[in-house]
Amino acid sequence: MSLKAEVDLLIAAYKEPVSIYMYHANKLVYSHLAHEQLPAASVIKLAILATQLTRHEDLEQVIDVSNTPQVGGAGVLHLLDQSKWTIQDLLKLMITVSDNYAANVMIDHLSMAAINQWLAQNSYQETQLQRRLMDTEAVKAGRENVISAADALRLFRYLLKTFPQTQNWFLNQQFRGKLPLTMDETTADVQIYNKTGEGPFVDHDVARFTKNGQSMDVAVLTNGFTDRLAVISMMAAIGQLIYRAL
Repeated sequence: MSLKAEVDLLIAAYKEPVSIYMYHANKLVYSHLAHEQLPAASVIKLAILATQLTRHEDLEQVIDVSNTPQVGGAGVLHLLDQSKWTIQDLLKLMITVSDNYAANVMIDHLSMAAINQWLAQNSYQETQLQRRLMDTEAVKAGRENVISAADALRLFRYLLKTFPQTQNWFLNQQFRGKLPLTMDETTADVQIYNKTGEGPFVDHDVARFTKNGQSMDVAVLTNGFTDRLAVISMMAAIGQLIYRAL
C-alpha cells in the first residue's frame, strides 16, 4: 500500500477534519485540506522567527523583556529573574521550549504589523498574527492567530533551508509527543526536527524526518478533536508511516 493510501485510511477513521501537507525532498506527495485556515497556536512562532531572521539584525542585541507583560503557559522565561536577554536567546527559547513570553517579547520588538506585512509580502496568505500569545481577552473579542498546513510547512522548510542555525533549535525542541512520539527514545537511525502547537481542541505538529540521506517534511494540523489521546495517537501513527516510507 502506498504512503498516500495508508494516510488516507488512517485519517478516515476520524470524523473531525485533519489538514495535512507533505513533501518528500522537493516533491509534494500528500495534501488534504492543506489550505484550510485553523487556529495557529504556537505554530505562529514560525512566522515570528522568519520575520526576525530575515531582518538580519545583530542577534546579540539585548532586549529588556520587562517591557512586555509576562504570560504563562509553555516556556520558562517568566520563571527566571534575568530581565535582559539577547535576541538569539529569546528566539531559542521561543522554539526549543515554545516560550510564550519570549514570543510576545519578539512580537513587541518587531511589531504585529511588521510580521503581517512580511507574511503578505512573501505570499503567506493563509497566515495572520492577530494577537499576542495567551491573550485571552483578544480571543474573547474574536481575534485569533491563524495558519494553514501549507503555509506552516512552507515556513518551516524556508527556515531550515535559509537559516541553518535553526536546525539545531528544531532538532532539540522539547515537545516531542506527537509526530515523533514513538521514535525519540527507541529509534537511532532517524532525526526529527519539529515544532508543535496546542490549545483548546487544537493540536498541530510540523516536522522533518531525515533517514538514510532522505528527508520527508510534513505538517499535520487539527482542530475540534475532543479526544486528545485520539489525535496524538493519529499523529504518532503518521510519524510511523513516514519513518517506514523512508
